[in-house]
Amino acid sequence: MHKLLLVFLLFLSITVFAQEAKTSQPTLPSPPIPVELMLGNKRANFLMIMNRPIDSRKKFSFFNVTVGAADYKNNFAETDIVINNALLYNLGRHFNASVGLQWNYKVGLVPSLGIQYSKAGPDYLVVIFPSYNLLPNAGLETVAIAEIKPKLSEKTRLYTRVQGLYVQNIKSGVHARSAFVMRAGLTFGKYTSGLGTNFDYYGPAKVEKNNIGVFFQIKL
Repeated sequence: MHKLLLVFLLFLSITVFAQEAKTSQPTLPSPPIPVELMLGNKRANFLMIMNRPIDSRKKFSFFNVTVGAADYKNNFAETDIVINNALLYNLGRHFNASVGLQWNYKVGLVPSLGIQYSKAGPDYLVVIFPSYNLLPNAGLETVAIAEIKPKLSEKTRLYTRVQGLYVQNIKSGVHARSAFVMRAGLTFGKYTSGLGTNFDYYGPAKVEKNNIGVFFQIKL
């Protein structure tokens, strides 16, 4: 059970860190940071997305997506942690050039180059992030996120999200990793809760690991 505990500790520690980062830069207004935990029928899933400007003109920003999973039986094969860090340069028209460094629990360090498209409003969010992974194996990786969150009342919004990942190994020409995520729930202020599903596929054989459960999200 200690790996499940690690997921909870990661959830709490990043929540505190993100809150401190937000309050320490009052002159640079930034979008909220969603921190999410899903308790599923097979394992727990974690997600955090951060986008922070690092200069007053907002030409440069730091982008992070952290995902994790751990089962309830302390099975090493079910543990999955990936931390994506990227330095973005604003190209205009919602496009950013990216230089990134990913830490993968099972692969190691993965440097990458990419381009990001992102657009957001009170009722929606769209992020499309294709990148070229340089090491340890050359690969093409694409992350896409779409949220629709219409207002239902003064204090309540519907929350829906679809999220996809696809990684292709260029050298061997085979599937390396893919995932499809869905969420549906209600938002009350900065808190969101509802039902979720994660469909994960690993390696050339596309070994399938599905998870269905309830999720809890806080926006910092």
